[in-house]
Amino acid sequence: MKATIDFDDTLYRRLKIEAARRGRTVRELVAEGVQYVLDTPDMTGAKGAALGTPDTPWNPAWIGSLAGFAVKVDDHSMPAVRRSIATARARGGKR
Repeated sequence: MKATIDFDDTLYRRLKIEAARRGRTVRELVAEGVQYVLDTPDMTGAKGAALGTPDTPWNPAWIGSLAGFAVKVDDHSMPAVRRSIATARARGGKR
């Protein structure tokens, strides 16, 4: 089946570059991305709101035991999470 998808120009350029880098076609990369989204558990919170919205905390599944530390940071970047962990360790493990 064919479908037409409108991409922002910058996003499409990035997609083309990534497909070339991987030695794949844009079609293959898009299909792989769609498959990934369909196979990944739904990351919505209560009321169907996406995680990370003001109504629900950001708590990705991949962060596992670090989730408690991630709640303590504003930007949720790995450096911020690492700083949070270091601060907790300095306090004797309390988050």
